[in-house]
Amino acid sequence: MKTIFLTVLSIFLISNYIFSQDNCQDAIRKANIDFQNAKYSLHSEEIVPVENTFLYVIEKYFKINWYFTDSLKYYACYDSIMTKLLDTMFGFNFFDRAHVIADSLEKTKNWRKDPEFPGGQEELFKFIYSRIAGLSIKNNTQKTKIIVVLEIDTIGNVINPKVVRGINRKIDKKVIEIVEQLPNFNPAYLYGKPIRYGYNIPINLNFK
Repeated sequence: MKTIFLTVLSIFLISNYIFSQDNCQDAIRKANIDFQNAKYSLHSEEIVPVENTFLYVIEKYFKINWYFTDSLKYYACYDSIMTKLLDTMFGFNFFDRAHVIADSLEKTKNWRKDPEFPGGQEELFKFIYSRIAGLSIKNNTQKTKIIVVLEIDTIGNVINPKVVRGINRKIDKKVIEIVEQLPNFNPAYLYGKPIRYGYNIPINLNFK
């Protein structure tokens, strides 16, 4: 029984080795063809956050697309050849140069930035709660928390506010009316450009 197991295991390992070798040769051929067609790409396992300045620089300055994959078995061979070919085009230290550029961009104003309410979070909630305090609100449930989701557009406007967790229709409606009165935020930025941004506001009501 032990002999049979070892034989099966040997066959499996040999087959897997042959398959891997064939796979690697295919990857190498594809890398060479892609390079000749100016389709430069490299791969890695998925990283967080995807909004990464280094990857931005690789694409913007070196025209290299970076893809994420669950397995690097195939792309290990592909990337080893592609990297060598890219070295001949951009120089062997092009990764280092990309990091220098990325570090420089990260230091520029509004490179990557979340939206900001004028005066900060404290002023945001002061604006909301001061207006809620002036309302006549009755709550017949045990719920006291409302979560509002909204978008902040590229010039800071609050748009599409919606209650995703509410108390009741009447109270939710009044809170939305207050949120719609919010002054403009300072917009979010990504790679130096203003972007639309999803935002949520948790509001705790104290009913007395």
